[in-house]
Amino acid sequence: MPRQGTVVVYVEAPRRIAGPVLKTFEEQTGIEVSATYRENLGDQFLSTLKSQAERGAVDVFWGETPLSAYDIVDAGLAAPFRPAGARPVPGQYRDREFRWIGFAVNPRVIVYNTNRMKREEAPTETTDLTRAPWAGRGAMPRIATGPPAFHAAALFTLWGPEKGRAFFEALRADGGTRIVEDDREVRRLVSEGGAAWGLIGLDQAICAKREAEPVNVLFPDRLGSGAIVPPHVAILLRGAPHAAQAKGLFSYLFRTESAWVLGQNDCALVTLLPNVPRPDWVPALGGLNVAQVDPEAAWKVYRANAPYFSSWGAEQGPTAAPPIRPRAALDPAPRP
Repeated sequence: MPRQGTVVVYVEAPRRIAGPVLKTFEEQTGIEVSATYRENLGDQFLSTLKSQAERGAVDVFWGETPLSAYDIVDAGLAAPFRPAGARPVPGQYRDREFRWIGFAVNPRVIVYNTNRMKREEAPTETTDLTRAPWAGRGAMPRIATGPPAFHAAALFTLWGPEKGRAFFEALRADGGTRIVEDDREVRRLVSEGGAAWGLIGLDQAICAKREAEPVNVLFPDRLGSGAIVPPHVAILLRGAPHAAQAKGLFSYLFRTESAWVLGQNDCALVTLLPNVPRPDWVPALGGLNVAQVDPEAAWKVYRANAPYFSSWGAEQGPTAAPPIRPRAALDPAPRP
């Protein structure tokens, strides 16, 4: 790896997660990182990335899910690359031709307000969210993009589109489930009592626990198909203008140092690398029941149902939170 120069990276992940890793890379290598974050460009992020990559002006892409990764692959902008550190990554978290590779994961989890529910009263299966007594009591992020979109596409892949649509229509029609813009807003509603439960990424759930918010975390479907686990992915862009530095940063994402930094973050991710020390509040991937989802199949389902995913929940504006029902209303009903 050269000890000087610049690397240009487009980052779909939040700055709070990616920033410490990229800063540590700069400090350890002397390579300057020029980073463009999705949170600064919004909906223009992916189109800007593609146009800049076509001009040969981007080196590396840090994506939040295989959905954006396969968009880059489909545009012919991904260069196959497999550093030695990526060899332990299971097939479920990489492209078959190594045009993208996952280096950490952010499982989708259920959080619930501990002032409103006891542990034994909380929903434990994804399908619980549309059943009494949990239906109409929670909050969900929109499923247009990012990890919520991958989650929806994965459910469509596992269940079939008909059952998948029925589930999301039941959530939208129950009259009480709040559909908001993102995981952060779901977390806020649950923490403040505006929703009894929410479905978010583990990173936000860990943040809530680290900040002593009144929430607990459940990995859904532990006795069934397992939790949906979107990987954060790395792509080497075709025609990268700083090829040596680009391969250096790509490889760094699969080293113990970067995996350790991700695990130490207050909004931590779970590394895909073995034998990396982690705090007690970050689970080991091997201890989870993970849903077996083909990422390319999920991307094709997402493309086929993109208009539905984009429109789902768009009709809900920033209205006031509905009142929480008394605890008695949350007593679990018998499961069918």
